[in-house]
Amino acid sequence: MTGMTHLSRLFSEKLGIDAGFYLTEENFQSQRFLFAGMEQLRELAEMKKAGMFDIETVLLTDGGPAHFEKRPETPPSMTEGEVITGFVLVERQPGGNAVCNDTGNCLVFTPAVSDADTKREFRSVLLEMAALPSAGGTPAHQLQVSEKELIDDVIEYYSKTALAFFRESGALPPSYESVYSESRVQKAAVTLRKVRGLPAVKESGRAFLAPGLKILEICCGNGMSTLGLYEEEIVPLSVDINAEDICIGLAHNVLKPEKTIIMDATTLSRNLDTEMFDTVIGFMIGTIYEFNKNLWFSIAGEALKMLKPGGFLLLTLQAEHEAVWVSDYLKSKGVAGEIIDNRDDMTYYDEWIYFARK
Repeated sequence: MTGMTHLSRLFSEKLGIDAGFYLTEENFQSQRFLFAGMEQLRELAEMKKAGMFDIETVLLTDGGPAHFEKRPETPPSMTEGEVITGFVLVERQPGGNAVCNDTGNCLVFTPAVSDADTKREFRSVLLEMAALPSAGGTPAHQLQVSEKELIDDVIEYYSKTALAFFRESGALPPSYESVYSESRVQKAAVTLRKVRGLPAVKESGRAFLAPGLKILEICCGNGMSTLGLYEEEIVPLSVDINAEDICIGLAHNVLKPEKTIIMDATTLSRNLDTEMFDTVIGFMIGTIYEFNKNLWFSIAGEALKMLKPGGFLLLTLQAEHEAVWVSDYLKSKGVAGEIIDNRDDMTYYDEWIYFARK
């Protein structure tokens, strides 16, 4: 498996394991439901209680620069401020090569990309496992790896798995020129600059877009509008439910594997921490009809949950009545936004803007 760049490097450098890394769900679609791995972790906890757990393990923590500490006599310790970010089962295999003494496979459990409830449950189960005596004892090793690096690893893993599946199925991505429109990209960039200059942004004292801010892009499709964000030197976390569109963006190196998730936007708060983004953006989130508007209301509501207090929400739509529907719905949730006419002769995309501050 080519994903999990940070863990691969650490295990090679610190443990001498040139390993294949596997997450607990192999189907790339299951990244929409990372919490599903908890059931397997609970089963392992029961195995440990029964004394059946004798495989080598590594505890992953976040609390500073990556380092390795092995204590044969005592379990790995955690300093104040460290949190458990993952747990790895190691299957060593003798042989290896000139660089590494061992090869192996590693099964990784991590709640890095999950909601707060799953994180708490995960850490509770691991602490319970670490406290139990068994044939395998407490974790043999401890690695410090930041949660941010693990998040990138998890997202990259599933993106590359999806792209590999796409290619192995014989699907060929359409040519770049047939998919990506320069006028569309420029309209997205112009829209971002227009919003950045709004009085609501200037008077807020907060940045709408800036390097270093956490930006979420929902309904990203193949990444055409994401290119407009790149022009503003912004690399968002981009999500979309359509696996084929995502794979087209990945195949053309438009979407970045470590920043792209195949995810149903109606489940954002089930898979990610709420109130973690400074800005949430959705370009042309979809055509909203009377019969499907509740779906889009759900997505708008989930986007709102992702915003930090005071954060910005930008949605673009093709028709004015769509923006009015979204505005009325979010007003019922306590958010008063504004609707902006964004029509021009450049393209029919992004003709109406809905913009709000949480």
